[in-house]
Amino acid sequence: MRLSVKSIVGFLFILIFFAGYQGGKYFANNRFQEVGLALTFLLFFYGAVFTALTDRTIRWSWWFWSAPLIVGYVMLSSSAAFALNAGVPIMPSLFASREFLILFLAPTLYFLYRLGFAVEDMHRLFVTSLVIIILNYILSYHRVDLEAAYFSTGYMSYLVTYDEWRGYRLKPPTFALIILTCYASIRLFQDGSALRKLLWVVPLLLVGYVWSLIMARSQMATVAMAMLLYPIFLSRPNRANLLVLVVPVGLMLLLAAGSTLVDAFMNAEGADVRAKAYVIAWQTALEHPVIGFGQSSGYSKTYQDVFGPKFFPDDLGIVGTAFKYGFLGVFLYLFANFYVLSRLIKTNWYYRKRHGVHHPLIWSLLMMMTALTLNLILNPGLAYMQGLTTAAFAVGITACLYEDMGLVSRARRVVATTS
Repeated sequence: MRLSVKSIVGFLFILIFFAGYQGGKYFANNRFQEVGLALTFLLFFYGAVFTALTDRTIRWSWWFWSAPLIVGYVMLSSSAAFALNAGVPIMPSLFASREFLILFLAPTLYFLYRLGFAVEDMHRLFVTSLVIIILNYILSYHRVDLEAAYFSTGYMSYLVTYDEWRGYRLKPPTFALIILTCYASIRLFQDGSALRKLLWVVPLLLVGYVWSLIMARSQMATVAMAMLLYPIFLSRPNRANLLVLVVPVGLMLLLAAGSTLVDAFMNAEGADVRAKAYVIAWQTALEHPVIGFGQSSGYSKTYQDVFGPKFFPDDLGIVGTAFKYGFLGVFLYLFANFYVLSRLIKTNWYYRKRHGVHHPLIWSLLMMMTALTLNLILNPGLAYMQGLTTAAFAVGITACLYEDMGLVSRARRVVATTS
């Protein structure tokens, strides 16, 4: 790959990562998201065409068709379901589900790797994008009048939250924040040079400042729990066997504490509204068990138009996912979650075995996915833009690393045996 083309592709990757992790949501009503999706398509077709012409060993059909089939099913089924159930046109709902198009990032990364784009270059561009996103958030936090935005009727009102303890807060790019926190932490401890360690203090200070602004205690606790669980269960293959013993015990403890959790939920502020929303979502999911009620759109009808002004399925965890996408959608979500998690775990094991140290980016993505799995019931984050970007990037980068570490691909084995 020529240097000029490589530089252009690298710059486009930064823009895609910036859009995927919602760095552009603080200006222009998040229209930058569409730019990121368009650039993803551009690089996808560029990589697909040139690998088809020059690479005879790649599993081209699999990498080309997997993303369209997955994305097509989710977008078309959820849009058609809402159109039928709410009696509205399908196109607004189809456009409202466009976030799933970012899944084309996974084959895009692999195609470009096969064309000569190095894994370490992808690594550096991704981390650079995270730093830019955090800097952009800090600037936006001090640029936006949070109180005025909270009481406005525009798009920015959805990005500002308020409570008496923490005041007005601008919603952060949570996935980018968590991944960069984990990444800077492991680089600080793993890098040998004092100068390199000092270099990673700067992003740690940036993410520390953001954590102090948002004071998201539950998110910080979940990330800390993921880091504590890693050396016990996920650091080596033999330790993963402990999960066979621990998971059933954990489920029994969860069931035993169920009544306490329900009581706490029902006695919390706004519990009556949430309880009614959960009941509506669950009953609707039972009425539409296969593909759910579907994806709404502000340009046709919203969920609030159909079910009442305080019904927001995105706040209802896995029950909200069942409401929108049906129990088939929940199954696909769980499969995707554990598929991405297992790829990261295996790649981390292989890399440690070969190099004796963690791959900092893979480890950071693994911590993100572990935290997401721990909070699976309450926050199925992979179904939204930042989670979809993380899943697509994880699948793409692990595929590249598998080949980079010499783990022979199926296509190359086939060519070797038939030649």
